[in-house]
Amino acid sequence: MEWNNILQESREKNPFDAQAWIHAKCVRFNDYLRDNGLSGAVLSVSGGIDSAVTLALLKYTVDLPDSSLQKIVALSQPIHSSPWALERARELCETIGIPLTVIDQSENHRRISQAFEVATGNGGNAFSKGQLRSYLRTPVNYFAAQLLREEGFPAIVIGTGNKDEDGYLAYFCKYGDGAVDLQLIADLHKSQVFLVGKELNVPESILKAAPSADLWDGQTDEDEMGFSYDFIEFFIGHYLKMTAEEQCEFLESLSPESREEFIRSRELCTGIHNRNAHKLKGVINL
Repeated sequence: MEWNNILQESREKNPFDAQAWIHAKCVRFNDYLRDNGLSGAVLSVSGGIDSAVTLALLKYTVDLPDSSLQKIVALSQPIHSSPWALERARELCETIGIPLTVIDQSENHRRISQAFEVATGNGGNAFSKGQLRSYLRTPVNYFAAQLLREEGFPAIVIGTGNKDEDGYLAYFCKYGDGAVDLQLIADLHKSQVFLVGKELNVPESILKAAPSADLWDGQTDEDEMGFSYDFIEFFIGHYLKMTAEEQCEFLESLSPESREEFIRSRELCTGIHNRNAHKLKGVINL
């Protein structure tokens, strides 16, 4: 049996209840805010599905009876970004009913990369400059949180990492989009993030778009990783839970072509995990 068939059968056998998950998660989040004297939240809105769902969860929390969350700052920080990123962020905020604050950092990015090129002769390749985009957004997020505190709304920065990318692959910038105080969707596979988005009426323009961090022109997450989100869901949700004997039996059950493709994707997946695993350990004290 092909791995994608196993994944589909598992989804059908154990259907994900998006509505129940949403309510339970937001009640738990509200309890956390109340217990810690917090009333504000800051979120970077990229125009992608993860930040869209997270913002919708914040709005759901605000609307709970006796909600502790009183103020949300949704930030868009274009940095030589594709036009669709800001367009979708605006559409999302208009749909949900939360104001969007736009802080364009393109000039800051240009100045820093040029300064390094002048000082060292190396201004960075497309990947490095893409990482710089993510790093630059962190201080603005926390400055916004500080401003909320000044206004009387003690605030935290909310993350947008899911189970597949952040939980296993550590597919994030450690002190870029990984620099947050709390994650809301870290227990969701990417497919479940989309289901939650649909339940929360996230705009179709976001639900139908190929996931992309927009760190350079034409970048998509699946192209960069080299395998699909469905594969990583199967890999960490099923394959890694098999015994060594069961894994061998599974591989033998695949057609030669599928086996070769699976092994290729497995090597890419474990390679990313091993390369990034240090990020999951936090700060190391030697």
